[in-house]
Amino acid sequence: MILNAYQELLNKAYSLINEEQIARIGQYLSSARRVLVCGRGSSGHAAAEMEMRFMRIGVDIDSLQDSDLMRMQAVFQDKNSLVFGISISGETEAVLYLLQEARKRGARTVLITAKNAEGFHEFCTEVMVMPSLQYLNHGNVISPQFPILLMLDVIYSYYAELDKGKKELLHDDTLRALTDGKSKHHTIL
Repeated sequence: MILNAYQELLNKAYSLINEEQIARIGQYLSSARRVLVCGRGSSGHAAAEMEMRFMRIGVDIDSLQDSDLMRMQAVFQDKNSLVFGISISGETEAVLYLLQEARKRGARTVLITAKNAEGFHEFCTEVMVMPSLQYLNHGNVISPQFPILLMLDVIYSYYAELDKGKKELLHDDTLRALTDGKSKHHTIL
């Protein structure tokens, strides 16, 4: 049963991936001066994961999980910003508010959701539809983060291939920074 559910999610993810859209999002990442990614609950945890992964390859990125911070950050977005909103339901008010306000200020906006509503295109540069199962929102069988992380992996893989050598060096430098800090910390103790 559970393996069938995972297989179903993987098959749905594969069928939903639009390579042209992924390429556009990769270009937005390359040209953005600053990237913001937000979500609440499981979507917020995935946003934090996205921040950590993309930061390690040179993206100036922050993640937000707090609704008030999302609302406040909306006013600071501009044409040099790229804002990702993650909402499985497509109904998370603070995430939608941030995307709407950021778009009004000229930012590019990407919504990652399982719900593809026509109204999203009014304030989203891209709507990336991810797979979902009926019981996924409850997180009691399969983590709701699983399909989000699948889609983020696709974006990451594409983006990491752009100027691959530079990104590999940045990734190695962050690893070195982490291990150097730990070895010096242990030496002092």
